[in-house]
Amino acid sequence: MKRFQFTFLLISFFIFTMTPSLFAAPIGIPGATVGANKSVIGPELNFVFDRDLSGTGSVESTQVFAKGEVGLTDRIDLDIRLGFGQFKVKDVPGGANTDIGPAFGVGFKATWAQIPDANIKIGTVLQTVRLRAKDNGNRFGWSEYDAALGAYLDAGPRSPRAGQASLIPYGGVVWSGLDLDGRAAEDNTFGIFLGLAARVSNFYATVELRVPEQTALGINAGFSF
Repeated sequence: MKRFQFTFLLISFFIFTMTPSLFAAPIGIPGATVGANKSVIGPELNFVFDRDLSGTGSVESTQVFAKGEVGLTDRIDLDIRLGFGQFKVKDVPGGANTDIGPAFGVGFKATWAQIPDANIKIGTVLQTVRLRAKDNGNRFGWSEYDAALGAYLDAGPRSPRAGQASLIPYGGVVWSGLDLDGRAAEDNTFGIFLGLAARVSNFYATVELRVPEQTALGINAGFSF
């Protein structure tokens, strides 16, 4: 298992450093690490309805991912995303409305504090996702990266009965930068994210909203093992 995690880390580092375009994804539950030698896999959808650009114009996008999480330690996870996406740059000269292109990314999640009496855990997320797509034969790149600080209400050892879901609210603040084809383009860099996760045994599903630096909705599900 340790050899698999090391190989996974090397592959993700290669993807992160060698690909020139990025696209952000849902933050997820900060501080909810899967644990050492454990993993989670599942689908993820991300809808960016609007993000203002510096000066004028805005962008929107849709992405579909297969997401995997690997517990490097009890407090640190490695996240990998592989999938497809497209984006549209509106109300600017030379804007773009791309076809579907490949998307992939890497991130890290860490748990570093907790408030036991309140069942609250606090953590951070650092992530980036890369997207390249074409419009009329011209290739376009988008670069966005997130650094988030947040918390969630931990259900603790109180396991739900078979077939009964436990609900986990979470949220926090996020700094997000944006480049379009290598040029800084973001209008707002600071935002908030709010989400709700439902867990039944080893399965979970989450819905997450990001505002105001972008208006985005993320939906994902997963199976832990």
